[in-house]
Amino acid sequence: MATDSLLTLKLPEGYSFADLKIRRCSDDAIDLDMDLVKLICDLNGLDFDKVCQDPGPVITSILTVWYKAHLANGGPPDPLMEQLRAQGPRLN
Repeated sequence: MATDSLLTLKLPEGYSFADLKIRRCSDDAIDLDMDLVKLICDLNGLDFDKVCQDPGPVITSILTVWYKAHLANGGPPDPLMEQLRAQGPRLN
């Protein structure tokens, strides 16, 4: 389980941050593996259908918590995540 100062989030065993397959699909939007997001929602008791209606808060939490854990465990910086972190809270 990974934690942030405000969040506790169960992450799936056997997966790495790279498995999210994050990519930019426009200047202000990203795409990622929604099957893995569904698994994370299931692990954390979140309604995936509701998350899909307003994905920003949950996706931001998943990315923030998992990326911090990824870096803390010695994972390499991800160029897109570093860009998003530099932008601040604009993730859609």
